[in-house]
Amino acid sequence: MFLMITVAAGALLLAAGVMDLKSRTISRGMIFALFAVCMAGVFVKVFIDREAGLWETVGGVLIGLCAVGLSMMSREQIGRGDGLVIAAIGLILGFRKCLFAVCMASLIMTLVSVFVLALRIGNRTTRLPFIPALFAGYVMCMTAAG
Repeated sequence: MFLMITVAAGALLLAAGVMDLKSRTISRGMIFALFAVCMAGVFVKVFIDREAGLWETVGGVLIGLCAVGLSMMSREQIGRGDGLVIAAIGLILGFRKCLFAVCMASLIMTLVSVFVLALRIGNRTTRLPFIPALFAGYVMCMTAAG
C-alpha cells in the first residue's frame, strides 16, 4: 500500500516538474493533490505499518517550511511553491530521506547552473526550475532506500 502511495506521489511530482519547466509556476491544485497523497502516505506509514515515528515526519515537513521561509526572506529568489512541494514530500519521506532528496536536487541544479553559465546560455540571474531536479532527487532517494 505504501509503495503505491509513493509511486503516486512520484507521478504527481513528475507532473509538477513538467509544469515547472513549462510555466515556471506550480498550480495550487497540484500542490494540494501532492499534499493529499503524501498525507495518505503518512497515515499508512505511521499508523498502519508503524514504520516511522511522527517526529521523523515533522522533521521532513520542517525542511520544506525552512525553504518557504528562505523564499520569503530572499524575495522569491527561491520559489515559494518549491518550498511547499518540499514540505509535501517531506511528509512521505521523513527528515533524513527528504534532506537526501533536497541535497541531490541541489547538487543537480549546481551542475546544471555551471553548464548554463559555461555555455553562455544564461547568466547569474537566469531562473531555473527546481522541481524537475527535486523529482530526480526523489527517485534517487526511493531507489537508494530499496
